[in-house]
Amino acid sequence: MGFRAALIVLCAIVASSVPPPLAAAPSEALPQASSAAALQHVTVLSQQIGPRPTGSPADGRTATYLAEQFQQLGYTVQRQAFPILFFDETAPPTVNIVGPQAAALRALALIYSAATSSEGLEAEVLDADLGREEDFRGKRLEGRIALVQRGQIRFSVKVANAATAGASAVVVYNNQPGPPQAGTLVEPSQIPAVMISQDDGERLVQVLRAGTVRMRLNVSTTIERRTSQNVIGIKRGTRTPNEIVVVGGHADSVRQSPGANDNASGTAAVLEAARLLARTTTARTIHFIGFGAEEIGLVGSRFYVQNRTGTIVGMVNMDMVGRGPMQVGNSGGDTSPLDLAERVASRLDITVSTFRLREAASDHASFEQAGIPAVFIHTGDDEAIHTPADVLNRLNPQLIAQAASLAAAIARELATR
Repeated sequence: MGFRAALIVLCAIVASSVPPPLAAAPSEALPQASSAAALQHVTVLSQQIGPRPTGSPADGRTATYLAEQFQQLGYTVQRQAFPILFFDETAPPTVNIVGPQAAALRALALIYSAATSSEGLEAEVLDADLGREEDFRGKRLEGRIALVQRGQIRFSVKVANAATAGASAVVVYNNQPGPPQAGTLVEPSQIPAVMISQDDGERLVQVLRAGTVRMRLNVSTTIERRTSQNVIGIKRGTRTPNEIVVVGGHADSVRQSPGANDNASGTAAVLEAARLLARTTTARTIHFIGFGAEEIGLVGSRFYVQNRTGTIVGMVNMDMVGRGPMQVGNSGGDTSPLDLAERVASRLDITVSTFRLREAASDHASFEQAGIPAVFIHTGDDEAIHTPADVLNRLNPQLIAQAASLAAAIARELATR
């Protein structure tokens, strides 16, 4: 069966298992979202489609699925295409300790890492702490491989600092347990950069304190121009349609992960919120959005904000809502969205805690940077994100349904003011 035919059948199956759009007057309380419907969406995204790296064929299949779902709810659908730099590993990176004792380390190339030559490179390793400018002062980096710990500053800054100091490559070790996780440099780097696990990195630091370590690195990557897209389900407002409330979450994943929690869970919650509000009249327009290209640097949400045609009055972002306690937070200076979220959660009898981010790494940041109030619905850190272990059976569908109910109620309140 061809993909398009299979997708039509799959959408029909999903439609038959999802409750119909619910009619509700603005003064009425919206019912809870369906955990079964949320689970069905996550199943399609993480298992039927699977890993959804930006610019890949799976990225396009995801957009088609979202468009079908919005259309079935009666929404006008807009596909907003934008250019991206596609990144892929043409072969898994190899990181081998040559001496004093041979060992092979598991590694991932950072997104937009430069490649080594086909022969790879071999060099002495030097510990550069967190990769800050001051961590390179007085150290001889020329031709060496810089070992740096994740944290405090962006990957791109660490790698740029190492390149400026003359390093031939960078090995970043994680700052939390578990396997190495994918990360992005946002734009192509001058030198190869990979990530290894916290355990491997800390062992390397100990060995370096005792003497010299030589490492052999081989990184094979492809970087080329492609397109991705945001998929928007549009609910037009009745009185002030040029004023817009956004409910969104990113639909892409990193290439080595099925992305069940990050972020099929948030995407499923967006679709459920859209269903809850499908027959509710609102004064303002609501855009339900599956953002593209979040994992490579919030590209899709930034493109949407920069190309907005109306006045965005508020944004609700859902990213990783399938595990742990429900939280609401943001990273802007405006705490009023958090106050609103807490009031709405209390009314719905949903327990939430609040948090503040020093540095945002999800799509609400694109809105806050443009001065638009935003609230981030989240269920906390997950050690499996960006790894093959981010799978469906780890998730709690009831949490996803709660996130959808909370987002829908917040959006309706913002859209009826």
